[in-house]
Amino acid sequence: MKTSKIIAIIFITGLNLLGCTDDFEEINSNPNAPEAVSANLLTATATSEIVRTLTQEGYSDGNTITQLMAKNNFPGFGQFEWGDQGLWNFFYQILPEVNDILEISRTEGTKNSTYEGIALSLRALCFANLTDLYNNVPYTEALVGKSEGVFTPKYDDQETIYNGILADLAEADAVLSKGQPITGATGDVIYDGDASKWRKLANSLRLRYLLRISKQRDVSAEMQAIVNDGNYITTNDDNATLTFSGTSNTDSWPESTGRIGGFDEKSLCTTGLEYLTRFNDPRLDIWFDRNSNGEYVGIPIGLNQDNARAYDDANSPSRLDVELFYFSRTEAEAFVIKSSEVYFILAEAAERGFISGDAETFYNEGIRQSMKYWGVTDDAVIDTYLAQPSVAYNGSVELLMTQKTLALWNVDYQGWFDYRRTGLPALEAGPDNENQGRYPVRFLYPSSEQTLNGVNYKAAVESIGGDNINSKGWWETGSRY
Repeated sequence: MKTSKIIAIIFITGLNLLGCTDDFEEINSNPNAPEAVSANLLTATATSEIVRTLTQEGYSDGNTITQLMAKNNFPGFGQFEWGDQGLWNFFYQILPEVNDILEISRTEGTKNSTYEGIALSLRALCFANLTDLYNNVPYTEALVGKSEGVFTPKYDDQETIYNGILADLAEADAVLSKGQPITGATGDVIYDGDASKWRKLANSLRLRYLLRISKQRDVSAEMQAIVNDGNYITTNDDNATLTFSGTSNTDSWPESTGRIGGFDEKSLCTTGLEYLTRFNDPRLDIWFDRNSNGEYVGIPIGLNQDNARAYDDANSPSRLDVELFYFSRTEAEAFVIKSSEVYFILAEAAERGFISGDAETFYNEGIRQSMKYWGVTDDAVIDTYLAQPSVAYNGSVELLMTQKTLALWNVDYQGWFDYRRTGLPALEAGPDNENQGRYPVRFLYPSSEQTLNGVNYKAAVESIGGDNINSKGWWETGSRY
C-alpha cells in the first residue's frame, strides 16, 4: 500500500468523526484513550514516518559515516561535529503511537493479532535504533507516563534493552503466525496488513539483532532456529519498503522536494569510489553521475568547510545520480531491511559457525539480491561480477563486510553499526576531524535531558563512561570474536 492512501484514510476518518458529534463527549471522556483513534490511522502514521525517517537518515548521514558519500559543503557531520542529531525526539515521539496500536490490538472489541505483531515489530525497531545510536536509553519506564505517571524515566542498560527487543520480535513472530486478516483499510504502507510478510520482517530483524549482540552472547541456537523455520525475507518481493506515489511532498522521495543546491552538496566519497572501482561495480553508475570531465571522482570525508569547498572547486567530485535521487519523486524507495542484508547476515553467521550452511552461497546471493534490487537484472552480468578475483568469496570477513556495506546503501546507520561491531571494513577519520582521529561510536544525549531528567541522565552518563561520542556500548565490547 502506498502512502498516498494515508490521505484517503484521514479523509474517511474525518467524515466518521463529523458524523458522530453527538457521541463526542462520551468518546472524549473514555479513559482508554487509544480507542479514540483507529489502529489503521495510527499504523499509517507510524509505518510511513518510521520508514521515511530511517531512509532519509541513511541517505545522508548513514552513507557519510560509512564513507560511501561525503559532503562538499557544510561537512560538519563528516568531521564528527555531533550532537544528538534529532533522532532521540523522533523515536520517543513516535513510540507512544506505536504503543497505542499495541493497546488497541489487545483490547476487547478491537483485538487483532496482525496489528499486535506490527506494533511489536515497530517497537523493537525503534528501541533498537535508539540504543544503537545513544547507548543506554529509557526503555522499561519510557512509555508509562500516562499509565503510571512516570515522566522522568530511568535509563536502562543495553543488555536489558536488547533482551526486550528480542522478546518483542519473538512474540511478533508468534502472533503473526496466526495470519489474522485486517478488514478494510489497513493503514500499513509497508505490507498492506499482510501478516505473513510482517512475520518475515520480524524474523529478519531478529537475525539482524542476534548477530549484533553475538560478541557478547552465544546466539547460535536462536539464529539456527529462525533459519530452520524459514520465515524470513529471502527475495526482493518481500523487502520492507515504502514506495512513494509523488502526489505530495510527504509522499515523495525526500531529497526530491528540496533545493538542487542541497542535493549538490552530496558527493561520492573517495573510500566508496575505491570499493566500487575495485569491484568493477555497476552500482557506481546507478548511484552516481560522472563529473563534467566524464570521470568518477571522489572527495575525502572529514574536510572542513574551507578545504571541502577548495577540493570541490579543484577536482569536481561526482554528485549522486540526479535523475534517481533528485528529479524523480517516486523511483527511489524507502526501506527498513532488504533481502540482500539478510543474506549477508547469514553469510557472516555461517562463516563464524553460528548456523549451518555455506557462507559463500549466502554471500553470493546477498550480492545478487542487491544487484537485482538496483536494476542489474541480467544473471550473466552478475555471474561475471561474482567471478572476479576481487569479488569471489575467499572466507574473508573483511570482503564480506565491504560488500555488505555497499548493499546497505541508504539503510539508516546499519553499516556504521556493523563497523562498530567488527571494525570492518576499516575506516579512518578524515584530515580535519574534530575527534582526535578517533572514529565515533554514538550520538550525544539531547541537552534537554540534563534539565528535564537530570538525575537519570547523570546516572546514565556515569554508567556508559561519559556523554561523548566515544563511549562504547555493551554489544561492541564483547570478546567472543
